[in-house]
Amino acid sequence: MGDGGQYVVARKISEHDKQEQLMNDTQVYIRVATAYDSGKLRAMFARASSETIYRRFHIPYPEVPEWMVAMMLGTDHHDKESLVAIAKEKVVGHAMYARLREGTEAEMAILVEDGWQSKGVGTSLLSELADRAKRRGIDTFTAEVLAQNRPMLGLADKFQGTDYTTEDGVSHVRMPLQTPEPVASAPLAVRRAA
Repeated sequence: MGDGGQYVVARKISEHDKQEQLMNDTQVYIRVATAYDSGKLRAMFARASSETIYRRFHIPYPEVPEWMVAMMLGTDHHDKESLVAIAKEKVVGHAMYARLREGTEAEMAILVEDGWQSKGVGTSLLSELADRAKRRGIDTFTAEVLAQNRPMLGLADKFQGTDYTTEDGVSHVRMPLQTPEPVASAPLAVRRAA
């Protein structure tokens, strides 16, 4: 439940079906990102705090460069996937993976706008991203997470068997792909697409 007893209805959109779940009174859609999302993605970065930008990119970008936005939206739906969370026609979250060498591991990254953090959006993005990756033969996500980025490390903890090694203030995370445990305040029932 959000502030003032409001809920968000999250709709996970897979290739062939939709899944609705109560979170508060705003609809949040998780869907594949497209090149048409570049303006909305840049607007999300402009609304995000400098701390959120730093935690995601490990660089204090005053403005996220255009090449980075293009890279985040580029996808082939097999070795690289990119998802966005949409609320009130705005991008409020982004998640992506890129397969490492032609293997079964992929590096992943996620960012949720400040006002939408701790509301289940990150868990929903990560869950959908993991489902898509598993269908494409990926069995492990890896990530480099700043050691002080407690929200992301907490999100990684939702995967049983997550392994961490920390060096020079960066945690190297390996997450075996299993369905993450649902958030107590915003459980999601995820149905697999055909």
